[in-house]
Amino acid sequence: MSSNTRNQIQILGSGTSTGIPIIGCDCPVCHSSDPKDKRLRTSAYLTTSKGHKFLIDAGPDLRAQFLREKLHELDAVFITHTHADHVHGIDDLRALCFKNKKNIPVFTHHIAAQELREKFPYIFMREKLFSSERPVLGGGIPLLDLFEIPGEHPLVGDDFEFTLLPHGYFKTMGITHSKMTYFTDVASVPSETLDHLRKKQLDLFIIDCLRVSPHQTHLHLEKSLEYAKYVNAKLTGLIHFSHDFFHEELESKLASENFKVRPLFDGEHLFYA
Repeated sequence: MSSNTRNQIQILGSGTSTGIPIIGCDCPVCHSSDPKDKRLRTSAYLTTSKGHKFLIDAGPDLRAQFLREKLHELDAVFITHTHADHVHGIDDLRALCFKNKKNIPVFTHHIAAQELREKFPYIFMREKLFSSERPVLGGGIPLLDLFEIPGEHPLVGDDFEFTLLPHGYFKTMGITHSKMTYFTDVASVPSETLDHLRKKQLDLFIIDCLRVSPHQTHLHLEKSLEYAKYVNAKLTGLIHFSHDFFHEELESKLASENFKVRPLFDGEHLFYA
C-alpha cells in the first residue's frame, strides 16, 4: 500500500505547555542545537485515506505550525481538552474559514464543549452576541461550529473511537482512528481501555510522556512505557515532553526496549493502516 492511500498523522508539536526551549531557562535541553529538541506545543494534523484533514488541538503555536508545514486545508478540528496550550490558538483558524469560504466543525466531549462556549463566546455563542442589528465588525471571527461527541456527523463515522481519560481536574479525549490511537495529556489509562487497544493490534500508539519523575496530571516515562509495552503497537510514539529529555539521548535509551518505542518530534510524518 503506497503512502498516498494510507492514513497519515503529522506531529505539529511535541512539547509541553511551556514549549521547549522555555523562556529564560538555562538548562542544556533548552539550549540544545538539535532541532528535534525544539518543541512547539503538542498538536497533530491527521489526513485520512479518504482525503479528510483533521487538526487535533489548536494551541498557541497553531499559526507557526501551519506556516512551517505549509498547511492550508482543514475539514474539522478535534479538541482533546481545554487547557490553554491546546486551545489558545483557535482564533487563528479564521484564516482558513476565510480562504475556504466554509464553516469548520469542531468536535469535543460535552465537558469541554461547555468550557469552549465560556472561553470563546464570540466564536461558539455568536448567535447570542451578534445579529443584524449588532453585526460582526472589523476582521471577522472564526466560523467554527461546535459538535459534542458522541453524536452523528458524516466526518466522524465508524473509523473513529473516542475515550474520556483523567487529566487532573479535567477530562481529556483520546482519539482512535483505524489502527492509530492518540492519547495526549493523560494521568492514567484504565485497564479496560488498554485491553481494547491491545486487541486492536494498532500500527501506531501515540501517548503522553511528560517527564522522568511521576506527575499529578501527566504520564511519566516509566508509566508510558508500561502502557506501551502492554498495548504492543507496531510503533509507540511518545509526545508532550518537558525539558527532561534530549531527543537523541531518549531515542538511544529506548532502542534497547524489547518493543518498538521512540520519541516523536515536530514535523514528523507517520503512516498507518
